Amino acid sequence: MRRGVRGLIAAASLALGCVAAAQVPPRIPPERMPAEVPAIVRFFAPLFPPKLLNDAFALRAYVRGDGFARVRREQGDRAAVDSLYTEAFGLSWGNTGEALLICLAATLDHRRVGVELPLAGVLLWFPLTSEFPDEFDARVAALPLRPFADSPAAGDRDKLQHFFGSAYAALVSESEGSARDIGDFVEWGEERFVVDGAADPRDVLANARGRAFGLALLGDPLLLPSGFLDRAPRPEAGEENP
Repeated sequence: MRRGVRGLIAAASLALGCVAAAQVPPRIPPERMPAEVPAIVRFFAPLFPPKLLNDAFALRAYVRGDGFARVRREQGDRAAVDSLYTEAFGLSWGNTGEALLICLAATLDHRRVGVELPLAGVLLWFPLTSEFPDEFDARVAALPLRPFADSPAAGDRDKLQHFFGSAYAALVSESEGSARDIGDFVEWGEERFVVDGAADPRDVLANARGRAFGLALLGDPLLLPSGFLDRAPRPEAGEENP
């Protein structure tokens, strides 16, 4: 009888422990923390273009590499998103702003963007990356295909750029409203002026999830993105939460 009671208590404790663990947001593990760098150096380092460009180059190479492919293969796309951000965090010496910015650079899925000015009849093309075509194709093919639990069969490979871009906007502005306005403006401009651009509700959803991550980093800079990939956006005034 006592053995049975002990078994029930152990099972209940294990279940409660699992629930508690599930409520703890994932954080960057201690062994992946970057080397200690003076705070003043860490703060100003991203303002120097050579470092920022070099870190973006290194992160793109990481996405194309065998290590990132192994994480995707063995642990799945969500773990790969965490691996991408953890690598960026290390390259950035723990500067969350730079980490988000180079994650954005590493997840862009267009080599260039065309902007059409209807009234002027002008079409301008802007490069988004200096990668060689084969490097660009290999990196995009290596990006996580289904990072979200609700990703469709066709995948959400193009949504990570929205996630990290919105996270960066929220972090630097320290405002959900400002970050939402930036995201809405980008979506509005993409539909009207970008060649082949179109409004996509999943872009808006990825933006909202990214904003939540960026704002959370203000309170805990060691958080990982996987805890926010499926977070439902806050409803705006007069709207219900989806």
